[in-house]
Amino acid sequence: MPRVACMLASMPPWSTILAGFAPSLFWLWLVHRRDDHEREPILLVLAAMVLGSGSAMLVLWLRPWLETTWGLDRAVDAFLVTALAEEIAKTTFVLPILLMREVDEPLDGIVYGVAAALGFAGVENTLWADASHQLEVVLHRACTSTLLHAGCTGSIGFAIVCCKLRAFVPSFRARALLLLLPVSAVLLHGAYDWCLIADAPQVRLALMVVLPLTLALLWVKMSWARARSESYHPPKP
Repeated sequence: MPRVACMLASMPPWSTILAGFAPSLFWLWLVHRRDDHEREPILLVLAAMVLGSGSAMLVLWLRPWLETTWGLDRAVDAFLVTALAEEIAKTTFVLPILLMREVDEPLDGIVYGVAAALGFAGVENTLWADASHQLEVVLHRACTSTLLHAGCTGSIGFAIVCCKLRAFVPSFRARALLLLLPVSAVLLHGAYDWCLIADAPQVRLALMVVLPLTLALLWVKMSWARARSESYHPPKP
C-alpha cells in the first residue's frame, strides 16, 4: 500500500476511484457468477465489498504506527505489517456477514471473503492510481495484487464458514486442518510482498509462483464447494 499519509487528506477524483474499483468489480462479478445454485444477494455481496474498503482505510491509518512498533525489517514488513495486519483487518470487517445464518455453505464464505478482499484492493488501486497518475498501474495490479487479495481472504472466508457448519468439523483433526487455511493465506500474502520488495528475480518468483499457487488453491476450494452446493440447495421439484 502506498506509504503517503497525505493521500487520506484529499479525496481522489471520481474518475480515479472508478478506475481503481473497476478491476475489483469485474473479478467480483466473475466469482459471483460461480455461485449459481443459490446466488448470494448482490446487495449483501456489495456490502461485504464496502466493508473491505473500510478495512483498507483502517490499515492505511494504522500503518505508520505498525511500522514504528514492529520496525522496517524486510520480513517483518512483509509478513506482519502487511500480510497479517491486512488479513486480520479484512476478516474482522467482513466477519459479521460470514456469521449470518443465511451464509450457510462453504461457497458463501469464498464469495464474501473475496468481496471484502476486492474492496480492500479497490482502495489500494485507487491510491496507487492517484499517486502515479498512470492507468497502467491499475491494469497491472488488476491481474496481480488484486487477485492475491482475493485468493487469500477468499480462503479465510471458506475456512470460517466451514468451521461454522458443524458437519464440516466433526473432529479435532478437521478443525486443525481448517486452521491451516488462514495461516497459509497469511504466509502466501507475506511471501508475495516479501518478494516484491526484493530484487528482480524474486519479483518474478512472486508473479510466477506465489500468485499462481494462491489462485490455484482458491480454485480447488471453490470447485470443491461448488460441486457440493446442490446438497445445500437441492433443486426444487
